[in-house]
Amino acid sequence: MDYRSFCIKLFIAFCLVAEATQNEDVSAEIRPSPRILNGLTAATGQFPYQVSVRVNKQHVCGGALLTPTFVLTAAHCVDNVDEKFLGVQAGTVSRTDGGVYRAVSNAIIHPRYGFDNDIALLQLATPFDYSDVIKGIAIASSDVPAGTSVIISGWGRVYEGGPLSTKLLYSRSLTTLKNEDCTTADGASNPSELCLLSPQGKGFCDGDDGGPVVYRNILIGIASYKANACGTTTKGGFTKASYYRIWIQAIIAAYSLDD
Repeated sequence: MDYRSFCIKLFIAFCLVAEATQNEDVSAEIRPSPRILNGLTAATGQFPYQVSVRVNKQHVCGGALLTPTFVLTAAHCVDNVDEKFLGVQAGTVSRTDGGVYRAVSNAIIHPRYGFDNDIALLQLATPFDYSDVIKGIAIASSDVPAGTSVIISGWGRVYEGGPLSTKLLYSRSLTTLKNEDCTTADGASNPSELCLLSPQGKGFCDGDDGGPVVYRNILIGIASYKANACGTTTKGGFTKASYYRIWIQAIIAAYSLDD
């Protein structure tokens, strides 16, 4: 390992220590799946950063393309899955046809993943070639004002217990809330959680996990969990991208050096 690589990996360790001072470790629990309903059908190239995370080439979760070789998704989508079975499909609004497939060479799950820190990076064995239908998205560097409408997208189930959508759906119905509005039972807010309000009959469903939450073409979060059934009014359940921005950048830099 050369000196530059050592310094970057030391920086990653420093980032993790800094995060630990903000967010206590929580033991791993079974997470309820997040829930997109009554969405609009996306046009080809409308969301070029949207990808399908796949196991044995079958859709299991959504994800967001950050660079030609790295995808951001939820940790629970790839936890305990052998990397040789993992892949990513991009460049199509169809879940079953078209697009470009890439195998995953490394799945980097946040080291303190449990109920919190539900975030992972997937390094692709071969980079995607950017085009009109395949492009990366930038990560937010700060919080979005409360009351703001955001865009969610995915191929998840069209209703509770129903089939996966064959076409990419999206919605602008979710809005941002203040962190205090998503406090836990003990009254503590979680700085790593993106607090969104999902109105009745809207929002994510199974299969949308790991999918992007976007504001003004900037990635502000990914779908993590939802405690209730598809279509019920809920708050929270999303991982805040800006909270993990430094960790994401450090991981990408470190693994890129090893290429």
